[in-house]
Amino acid sequence: MADQVINWLLLLRSGKATAQDYNDFLAWRAADPAHENAWQQLTGSLEGSTFGRLGDAYPAGYATAGAAAQPQPAPPQAIAPPRRRFLAGALALAGTGACAAYVGNAFYPLSNVAADAATATGERRRYVLSDGSQLLLDARSRVNLDFTPAYRQVRLLDGAVTVSVAPDARRPFLVQTAEGTVRALGTRYMVRQQAQRTVVVVHEHEVEVETMSGAHGTVRAGTGARFDASRMDTPRAELMAEAAWEAGWVEARGRPLAEVIAALRPYRSGTLRVSMAAGGLPVSGHFPLDDTDAALDTLRNMMPIHVRRFTPWFVSINVAT
Repeated sequence: MADQVINWLLLLRSGKATAQDYNDFLAWRAADPAHENAWQQLTGSLEGSTFGRLGDAYPAGYATAGAAAQPQPAPPQAIAPPRRRFLAGALALAGTGACAAYVGNAFYPLSNVAADAATATGERRRYVLSDGSQLLLDARSRVNLDFTPAYRQVRLLDGAVTVSVAPDARRPFLVQTAEGTVRALGTRYMVRQQAQRTVVVVHEHEVEVETMSGAHGTVRAGTGARFDASRMDTPRAELMAEAAWEAGWVEARGRPLAEVIAALRPYRSGTLRVSMAAGGLPVSGHFPLDDTDAALDTLRNMMPIHVRRFTPWFVSINVAT
């Protein structure tokens, strides 16, 4: 029974579930009290709620082999502060290495299982929230949600998210990262979690930034800024290039090769390694995220680098000699 629960859990979190899959899942739970009991026991570490608060975040479109199907979300539910625990116990109860191998491989990170919304390798996905706001997640990104009568908060755990905020004068919309909070009432902006810093890019209107230490700053439309836990840099127009992933591109204007490769990694399974010498070379151009082999070939042809493909899962980039 536990393996069936894990299989449903993985399917619903994969971002590939169709409307029919969701209906089949509800039918499976209703078919036998033992099914419902097993589901509640193995997902009890997710605060005893229905899986992932499906009423608060659901895919804007389901993957289908033919015509596109419309999403059929579960009814919205009351939102409680999250107290999530890792699903190691559930995986252990499943008694199979196959489930752990599946979620732990390069296509779907293990940490995504416990997130409210997440994407796999090479996947950008749009989610609709219960208030009408929308999230666009970059590849290998994950967020948790915390909606209360006083505020709406998205906790960015990994990767990047672009938020289209539905106006609500009573509840500000917050994106929380490890370094601080980005606040808006009604706007569209992108936030990326990087190593010990956050990047915010504003498409419309403006946002307020508050770092963990209490420093404040404003970022207006057409500009972007980086901030860490203590301070925010001066907003700059050139940082708008950080949001090119929304359209499936890496945009570089003199950026170090290491940054371009870092943008490609979430779109490629396996290891993509660049040497320190090659990583410091400046790059300019546009490179497709959805075809990393083409991007690597373009970089090889325009730069003094050597790209070695040892296997489809391991690529090494060094300065050409």
